[in-house]
Amino acid sequence: MLGTPACRATKPPARITVRRPNEIEFAATVHARAFDAGWMMPGYHAVVSKSGRMSHAALLRAEPTDTEILDALESLAGPARGNLPMDAWEKRKDPRNPEPDRFVEGPAVEILLRLPGKAELTPLAAVLQDPGGRGLDLRLAGNRANISKWMSGCVVCLYSCPGGKIGNARYTVRDWSRKVTRFLARPGALPADGTRVGVVVRLRTVVSRS
Repeated sequence: MLGTPACRATKPPARITVRRPNEIEFAATVHARAFDAGWMMPGYHAVVSKSGRMSHAALLRAEPTDTEILDALESLAGPARGNLPMDAWEKRKDPRNPEPDRFVEGPAVEILLRLPGKAELTPLAAVLQDPGGRGLDLRLAGNRANISKWMSGCVVCLYSCPGGKIGNARYTVRDWSRKVTRFLARPGALPADGTRVGVVVRLRTVVSRS
């Protein structure tokens, strides 16, 4: 189980820092306004690479690519096998298709934020409002085969989405389609838009890699 102590707040790394056995960190910028009220898919994308097609809708725009982040995580956890089929998204309006009802699978992870002026790391859940009340159960899905299909840059989705490297096992894409919940940035919990922060991804179980 977790053996890495909480990290003290310092300047975020420029790219990706790997802390064995179970943690990586990278820098991102805050964009709460776009996340809450953007023109496309508000409240869906927690972390997206700034080079990805969905970066405009993300709460946090990561400096590395989603592929680089997945590579770093798999260097700790091994190949991620919680992949979701593209039909989980593309058939979301078809009530006869079961794929949009699938929950993401994979190793459990925590997302923690290194915020300016705070000595301790802040859980992602603490900066979000979730009207549906189910919360977060984040899983390293991988979905590497889907990267080239959308080029979305999605790192952390708040639903069980085939585009995210990490997804939320508490909500399905069908839940998104039916507006079961729409996540919002919690007022006052994050610094101003454009502020650079650190994003820590921590595996909840240490994987033995001999």
